[in-house]
Amino acid sequence: TTDDTLTISFDAVTPAAGKLVLGEEATGTWCGWCPRGAVALNWMDNDYEGYWQGIAVHNGDPMTDADYDNGMAPYIGDYPSGMVDRGQEIDPGTFKNDFLQRIIIEPNGVITNGAELIGDTLLKINLTVNFQNSVSGNYKLACILVEDSVTGTSPQYYQSNSYSGGTAGPLVDIDGSDWANKPSSVPASQMVYRHVARGIAPSFNGEALSNTSYTAGDSETLCFEFTLDASWDLSQIHIVGMLIDNGNMIDNASTSIIDDAINNGYTACAATSIGLELNG
Repeated sequence: TTDDTLTISFDAVTPAAGKLVLGEEATGTWCGWCPRGAVALNWMDNDYEGYWQGIAVHNGDPMTDADYDNGMAPYIGDYPSGMVDRGQEIDPGTFKNDFLQRIIIEPNGVITNGAELIGDTLLKINLTVNFQNSVSGNYKLACILVEDSVTGTSPQYYQSNSYSGGTAGPLVDIDGSDWANKPSSVPASQMVYRHVARGIAPSFNGEALSNTSYTAGDSETLCFEFTLDASWDLSQIHIVGMLIDNGNMIDNASTSIIDDAINNGYTACAATSIGLELNG
């Protein structure tokens, strides 16, 4: 063993400063192949925390937000399906490939989340975009609430599982569990749904910024409000901002827990976009 040698080559990927990549997954508890998307989002969190934010956009189950679901529908053809930074439709199992391409692209703007919580029912949010480069055109901001600990008791919270029995091969989650060893309908008592989209404001397409051109160093703040459902676990809510560019792709995103956004402070705006409560 004293003369053994091992040589390894690495191709390093250097993230662009201030860049956060966002992945949206179309899913539903009725969809037997959708555990693939949930597992993919879990692994992306595990491998790229701080550089990636996943969002599970539910369809046809109690976690559906109608506004988000309807907005995403024209961009997908099947379930599960996904987009990275609002690029082309892909299988969520390939999120990593698109992420590695997007994380190295310098963002034109960096978003800071601010918030104020009124009781336990009203969340006021401001997104401030600080431009790093000069841009022109119709840039927009959208704000999303995402919850990481959703459970239920009704049969609608049972997850259909086409991997059951192993004929489709293994599907191993970050906790080591294999969906091939789970039943074809996983009981609600065994399910915790993560990355669940709880609301989007003002819409899937976002709100236009007030100007059509900005230079490096400029900033703008837009405000949003959400009425919070009593069943939501506020300690598991993330505030997600997205800066949408002229081509309707996401230039950059932001994510923070509510407490961190509150610590950043809240700046009131002349007008506020209202997010709708859960529809489903």
